[in-house]
Amino acid sequence: MDSRIQKTIQSLQRNNMPGYYVEDETELTALLKKLIPEGSSVGCGDSVTLEQTGVFDFLRTESYVFYDKHRPGLFSEEKRSIYLQNFGADTFITGTNAITQDGKLFHIDGNGSRVAPMLYGPEQVIVVVGKNKITETVEEKCRFSLACLCLSY
Repeated sequence: MDSRIQKTIQSLQRNNMPGYYVEDETELTALLKKLIPEGSSVGCGDSVTLEQTGVFDFLRTESYVFYDKHRPGLFSEEKRSIYLQNFGADTFITGTNAITQDGKLFHIDGNGSRVAPMLYGPEQVIVVVGKNKITETVEEKCRFSLACLCLSY
């Protein structure tokens, strides 16, 4: 494990957030099985990371009550209902825009469907973060994000 990852995990622990390191999708799903009891209700935020690592597919095939707002053919009323169910889920899983080496999470959330349930509701929140999201400080990420926003058309 590289020193940036190790420093970030230690900082998370100092900030009362346990941190884990996994090498690949197989280790990630094994960790999720360990952290989430069978039969639990699970909600998720929108996340490219969760999609790319197979977390959505994992939740669909395991014995969880998965509030799946990504299933095909979902009507807007059904999606809104799932957004609200996420607040009462036993576990909420999401990604984040960045994580700092001093143990802070950085979120930009278009409609609040990731951030709101993280703050108000589920007993357990799991944030899945790729090492590409590690940044030294919040300010560094803010400068980068603002530059990206300014360049977007």
